[in-house]
Amino acid sequence: MMMLSDESLPSGSGVQPTSPGDRCRLFRRSDGPPLSFVLWCLVVGLAMFIPSGFIAVAQDAAATQPAAAAADSDADKADSKPTAVPPATTDGQTDLDEAMIRRIDAETPKQLQAVITLLESALAKGLSEESQAFAKKMVGSIRLERAQGIVAELTQGGGVRARQLRSEALQALRSAIESDAGLVEAHLLIARLNLLPEGDLEEARRSAGRAVELLVKDPKAQSNAYLVRALCQAEEEARKADFDLAVQADPTSSEARQARALNRLRTEDVAGAVEDFTVVFKQDPTNQAVAQVIVEQLVSLGRTDDALKLLGEAIEASPSEGLHRLRGLIYRAEGKEDEALAEFGKALELQPKDAISLLQRAEISLGRGDVKAAKGDLEQAIRVEPRVADSVAAVRVRCYIAVEEGRLADAINDMSLIVQASSDDPFWKLQLANLYVQDKRPRKAIELTSEILQADPDNTSALRTRADTLLGLGEHADAIRDYERAIDLGVDNPLLRSGILNNLAWVLATSTQDGLRSGTRAVQFGKEAAELTEFKEPHILSTLAAAYAESGDFDEAVKWSGKAVELAKELGNEQLEQLEEELQSFKDKKPWREKQETEENKAPLLPPEDLIDT
Repeated sequence: MMMLSDESLPSGSGVQPTSPGDRCRLFRRSDGPPLSFVLWCLVVGLAMFIPSGFIAVAQDAAATQPAAAAADSDADKADSKPTAVPPATTDGQTDLDEAMIRRIDAETPKQLQAVITLLESALAKGLSEESQAFAKKMVGSIRLERAQGIVAELTQGGGVRARQLRSEALQALRSAIESDAGLVEAHLLIARLNLLPEGDLEEARRSAGRAVELLVKDPKAQSNAYLVRALCQAEEEARKADFDLAVQADPTSSEARQARALNRLRTEDVAGAVEDFTVVFKQDPTNQAVAQVIVEQLVSLGRTDDALKLLGEAIEASPSEGLHRLRGLIYRAEGKEDEALAEFGKALELQPKDAISLLQRAEISLGRGDVKAAKGDLEQAIRVEPRVADSVAAVRVRCYIAVEEGRLADAINDMSLIVQASSDDPFWKLQLANLYVQDKRPRKAIELTSEILQADPDNTSALRTRADTLLGLGEHADAIRDYERAIDLGVDNPLLRSGILNNLAWVLATSTQDGLRSGTRAVQFGKEAAELTEFKEPHILSTLAAAYAESGDFDEAVKWSGKAVELAKELGNEQLEQLEEELQSFKDKKPWREKQETEENKAPLLPPEDLIDT
């Protein structure tokens, strides 16, 4: 929401006097010569209330004041020249003069109201055309000042009086405009106040529109007025048009560019938003907040190279741990772990207490099997910023450390905490389900995946996890149903698809339940799985061999089973012994049969408060 302004009345908002002498001789003291009110106002800092062009006239008048005084004296002595009678329309001049004197020291609402009362009296009694315009502007400026004071109280909290304060401010502003329709600040403040909850958007649009009209000769100020009006628009096209006009009025305005960029993001015009943010960044390469927004949006568009280039420019202009950390995150997402580690290291050189970089580095270390380094970074992150201990990032690292150390119960408790903190994210529920499977608690895994599928029946990852778990329990029919459902939905990820196809082919080829096996379909799915993995995975070649054996083609079964054994030996695969048994079975012209029956882990899980301190 646009911040409320406390801008004062702009100078030069009045009208020019009709003659140099009239205004300069507003006051005469009984004990001295005439006093120029304009020069007096300049001294005490009240030039804001002087009509435009009047200062120059007053200075000319002041320079010739002695001559003017002499002329007055001669005029008084000349009997042949009758004294002019003031017109009846200037009866209020005395009240106007008194109002201007009181205005100098008026500060409280009561004092300001007294000045307004005098000005209204002057207007009622009658003033010259010029003085009348000046008095009205003065009334308007005082009411604007009063409204700004109320708004200042409102922006400081307002409390239970917030609604009343806004109402009072709006009333004062409307009265100000009645006296002086050209008060731009009043129009804009009316618009901004109506942008608050329960405001009148129609009045907001009218007021902002009037401000736009009044500022036609001041493009920079008009740009800001367009921004206010854009926020008042109910229609998307009108809002977009006003943001465009704001940028057109002042193409150098970073405020206009950022406002339009944010609106473009809101309407999913990410490319347009990036364009505006980039202009802002070029104006100020040290603006790290803008740089971060641009980078994040570029990454979302798949323009990672552009994001890294811009980050490089930002770091060169103003290095910071935040920018190095952001570049590290991008490198890590790109799988460039060495580059990511270097960036996190630079971030920590600039800010040793950068807990996020420490945790990121810990996760990379875990991926490389360096548990000791990961534990060191985790402990350091918590030491420099104790509050991070309960963050999802820290608990996640702690969980992964527990997995690496074989403490599955601790890992399950930690992952349960993450699930509680991210209850709407099925990814973490799947992670927890996989941990249940690893800890031989398949029923809990099935319960959790079923919960995910109840909310999202098309979640292929959940279908695959539940199917694998059912397969491990020997519930082949239900496992086949989930695998087939996942394939029917379509799986684009090659790794996930090959896994589903392989496991489906395996159960179709090796199930102990005669009515479930199908050699033909097993070969079909086994071939596709092998192709997706470029025939480089021993267990998938083993599945293809079992499929051929089930279909009665033992020559092909021996061929692919032999390849699986050879590849397993090269890779040091832990399943080598079983693969050799399968090969012998196929040589004996016997198809392979398998029914897994996982034994449920009955050991109770420790509660989170009893977790082992890592």
